[in-house]
Amino acid sequence: MTFLDQLHGPAFLGALCLVIFVEECGVPLPFAPGDLLLVACGVAIRRRGLEPLLAVPAVFLTTIGGAMAGREVFDVAGARLLRWLTGATRLGGGVDRAARLLRRGGWPAVFLARITPGLRITTTEVAGLLRLPRGTFLGGLVPGAALYVAVFVTAGWLFGREAIGVLLHLVDRVGLGATVLLLLVLWVAGLWLGGRLLRRGEGGAVQPAGPRR
Repeated sequence: MTFLDQLHGPAFLGALCLVIFVEECGVPLPFAPGDLLLVACGVAIRRRGLEPLLAVPAVFLTTIGGAMAGREVFDVAGARLLRWLTGATRLGGGVDRAARLLRRGGWPAVFLARITPGLRITTTEVAGLLRLPRGTFLGGLVPGAALYVAVFVTAGWLFGREAIGVLLHLVDRVGLGATVLLLLVLWVAGLWLGGRLLRRGEGGAVQPAGPRR
């Protein structure tokens, strides 16, 4: 995070997209998880270091492109590449969970797996290993990636760097869906409270005195 804080504009966005693409391809990057990078993107937007109309589509399309590229790689290379990347002699529990989920059918399973903690990247790997149809994978990937990008970029933009640790801990504990619901509830509550305070302020304003007779 310290290194990324020193970047802004095209340099920051380029580094961000490069790392996101590599991770989405299925390469483990524990030093720079995608959710942390997206929060950093939101923080940069908050500080006016990035233009949101450019940054948000860029990271979204990078996420889609990286995941589709990863699906193709694992389709061709198969389980040998997965075992080399994970350092395991057999497929791990996260991969088994994703495989069971995807076999249950269709793009909704891909979407659900993409927003389930611990299954986002393994979903890409398993989709390639199972040779899931590209259209099916893309159908679940697009809404899943949109939700994923929206939650973390918005959190960084709204709450700044101070909320990064809390947000990541919350997503890890309760999942992305519950975190989205919580953020929506807080947003609606903030709008409601702001409206109440505004109406109260208008009601308490001193009315102009009428003409004296």
